[in-house]
Amino acid sequence: MKKNNLLVSVIVPVYNVENYLEKCLDSIVKQVYQNFEVILINDGSEDISGNICDRYASKYEYIRVFHQENKGVISARNVGVNNAKGKYIAFVDSDDWVEETFLSVLVETIEKNRADIVITGIWRNINGQDTKMFNNIEAGVYEGDCRIPFYEKMLHYEGFRELGIMPYLWNKIFKRDMLANYFCVDLDSDIVEAEDQLIVYPYMLHADKIVVTKDCLYHYEWRESSVTNKRNFNYFENISKVFLCLNRRFQETKYYDIMLPQLKAHMRMLAFFENPGAFAGAFPEAYVAAQREVFPFEKIPKDSRIILYGAGFVGKIYNEQLNISKYCEVVAWVDKAYYEEKYKWLGVVSLEAAKKQEYDFVVIAIINKKTEELVKNSLIENGVPAEKIVAYRRD
Repeated sequence: MKKNNLLVSVIVPVYNVENYLEKCLDSIVKQVYQNFEVILINDGSEDISGNICDRYASKYEYIRVFHQENKGVISARNVGVNNAKGKYIAFVDSDDWVEETFLSVLVETIEKNRADIVITGIWRNINGQDTKMFNNIEAGVYEGDCRIPFYEKMLHYEGFRELGIMPYLWNKIFKRDMLANYFCVDLDSDIVEAEDQLIVYPYMLHADKIVVTKDCLYHYEWRESSVTNKRNFNYFENISKVFLCLNRRFQETKYYDIMLPQLKAHMRMLAFFENPGAFAGAFPEAYVAAQREVFPFEKIPKDSRIILYGAGFVGKIYNEQLNISKYCEVVAWVDKAYYEEKYKWLGVVSLEAAKKQEYDFVVIAIINKKTEELVKNSLIENGVPAEKIVAYRRD
């Protein structure tokens, strides 16, 4: 095999993809660019995916296989990054496939521009329908002060569901040293959706030069059976972990003021637009509010005991979110009009009754600013410490 100068490590996490894995691996071994290694991480597959990995590794000397018990895609990718030998790293999901120029274009672009990351478009296949998808941020080279407007739009662009830069790992090429040193450690392996974002966006905040292209060389195959689309996990607990992780990582940079408003808008999108039906059952108005109201996860530590003040529009949404996510415990739900029949059946009580409970915070779920201030002052007058009061989030 003729070798190019720069080794690229292609990392492929594998889990129960026996029907798609061969197509994925065949597309990788047919790459025009020839100096690459493939790292397969069999994450406890229960089908014959592990055997397929072993077969390809025995046939191609540049393929290595790591078998582990099922620990999730974050753990699997970390194994790959920790064992990678290349100057650059690319990712491929094991039920997708790439065109034969995938690596050659990525390597040529990152080398020619001396960049830290190259970001491309993708092909998305849903039910046999292929569609090209591009990043909302224009193709170009971003360095120096040009990165500021890039950062201002990369997570939340303009519309409710618009991302400036697609969050996926697999339509990009990264420098291995940057990836290994900064972004593939201390991640919660229990996060099973939106996990790519925990690496992609913090990485870009540390990049000196970013290149965005309109090349579409990666084929993303959307499947009903995928882990994400089945969503047989606690979705809202998952995204609360995503929020807390990104919030922490953004705080470690000098761009926190730029990223925090985007992060909050992004979390609203993840929490509701991606799964609005979860909030549309008991309270139909929650569906209408699906694009706006998110419990202030970043202000309340997990497993805290809270008194929720307000049983109206926002209060019902917050209460439903917490019932589903189990993020923290509502020890009492309070409203000034607790005695009305429409609130009695919800279990709403008076503030006097609520104060008999042990609690860590009082969360005010009231949109009107003047009413909120009145409630806050009343709480303080009734002996609630100001530092325990968390107001309605306004972004």
